[in-house]
Formats: sequence, structure tokens, C-alpha cells
Amino acid sequence: MAGKGGLLARRNRMGYVYILPWLIGFIAFQAFPIIYSFYISLHKWDMLTKPKFIGWVNYQSLLTDPRFMISIRNTFLFMIFSMGLGISLGLFIAALLAENLKGNRFYRTVFYLPNLVVPVAFGMMMRPIFGGLDYGLINIILSLFGFEGVRWLDNPSTAIWVVIITNFWFIGACMIIFLAGIKSISRTYYEAAEIDGAGWFRRLFHITIPLLGPILFFQTITGLIYALQIFDIPMAMANMGGSQHTTMGINDSLGTLIYYLYLLGFRNWNMGRASAVGWVVFGIGLIFTTIILMVLRKSWKTQETN
Repeated sequence: MAGKGGLLARRNRMGYVYILPWLIGFIAFQAFPIIYSFYISLHKWDMLTKPKFIGWVNYQSLLTDPRFMISIRNTFLFMIFSMGLGISLGLFIAALLAENLKGNRFYRTVFYLPNLVVPVAFGMMMRPIFGGLDYGLINIILSLFGFEGVRWLDNPSTAIWVVIITNFWFIGACMIIFLAGIKSISRTYYEAAEIDGAGWFRRLFHITIPLLGPILFFQTITGLIYALQIFDIPMAMANMGGSQHTTMGINDSLGTLIYYLYLLGFRNWNMGRASAVGWVVFGIGLIFTTIILMVLRKSWKTQETN
């Protein structure tokens, strides 16, 4: 017994030795920066002078900061429409491609290909496509039908919608995950539903979606995190790759939380307020993740009861 206990102890020690490099990397490059960012959020610091403790001033100042309010509004709009519609559209396309349609492989490839393009490149491509009042592919097409051009990216009321529309190019990754989940569902469910006379939409809402519960949860959480971290597309649209810009488009209409964090920290050198924005993003993500988890757990329990 003692020999077996000693062998088990040695194996445990070897296990700790094997995970030690990862543990050191996690503490040094993830845990410590996270904790230190909260410490910095309570200070005024420009990275050159010694941090000065100011308490919750950085958080309080965000409540009266119009640029922060624009950024949080745009982030929520992106989260609701880009994530919500993107997941719904990805699921719908996956359900269509799961059928034995002619050219399935071709369509899967076409829908997934945009995910291989760097988002910054897509952001830069959208300016000449949407353009200003007198140029841009879409405005040229509108003029052919007698409609007046629109300042898509230069109009504060339409700029964020261009970002949302552009992001739909990347639904291919979402579609592929849903397609894999649908393929794993036993065909007997669908065959039984077809015998009972259920159409395609009824099978989608009564079989496919309920059985994709865990995948829907995964897609929703990852989509939420992505929406909260959106930065590259609006930055590219606002600056076209320039390095001297300190605004987030016309009247900051392309501002998002992470974009504003970037400007505060790496343009204005206000690391304290930038860290506060980062913790606001973390708080929003935590709240929404908790709500989504509670709602889905309740739904799963209801399904198990039935």
C-alpha cells in the first residue's frame, strides 16, 4: 500500500511539474495583468510618471463622458443586431445546407471563405463600397435607379449600421459550427416528424433548435464576447489605416468600447480611465453571460420535465 501511495504521490508531483510552465505563463501574462489593470483603474497614470491614487474617479467620470456613452450605445447596437441576427442567419443557413441540396459543398465553401480575410481588410474595403455622397459602389447603384446618394460612413446615424452589415460577412464560422451540430442529430427524429406531416420549418423549430441547446449557448456566449471586443472593423473604417487619428469617425459615430479604450490608453495616455473602461466591458460581459446561462438552464430544465 505504501508503495502504491508513494508512486501516486510521485505521479502527482510530476503532473505539477508538467503544468508548471503553463501555470507560470498564466500568472505572469494573464492573472497578474488582470489584477494590475484593476489597480491602475483606481489611479491616474500616463505610463511615464508614478501612478496617483484617485479612487473611483475614473469610473465616475465615465458616466458623464459623452464619448463613452456613444461607445457603449454602439457596442450594444452591434451586440443586439450583429450577434442576434448573425447567429439566427447562421443557424438558418446551416439548416438549409444540412439538407441534401445540389451544390452543398460549394455553398459551404462560399459562405466560409470571408472568414479567411482579415477583418481590418474588410473594414478598409467598405469605405469605397459605401463611400461618401458622390462616390461609392452602393451610391452609384442607387443613382442608377434615381435615388440620391447617402453619406453612409460620414453620417452619425448610419455609420454604426455599416459596421453591423459588414460583420455579416463573417457568419460562415457560426454556420459551420451549427452545421456540425445538426449533422450530429439522429435522422430518426426528422424521419418521424416527416411521417407525422411536419414541414421544414416545424422540424427546424421543434427538433433542430431544441437539440442544439448547448451549441446555441456556446455561440451566444462567444458572440457576446466578440461583440464586446469589436475594434478592428470600425477602426479601419474610421481611419483607413492611418496612425495619427484621435477620433472614432464623424462625431465618434464609429466608436465602440474597445475602440475608446484604445484611444484613451494609447493615444491620450490615460491608462487609468482606459483600465476602467476595460473593467466596464468585463462587468457587462459577466452580467449578460450570467443572464443567458440562467435563461438557458431554466429552458433546459423545462424540456427535461416535459
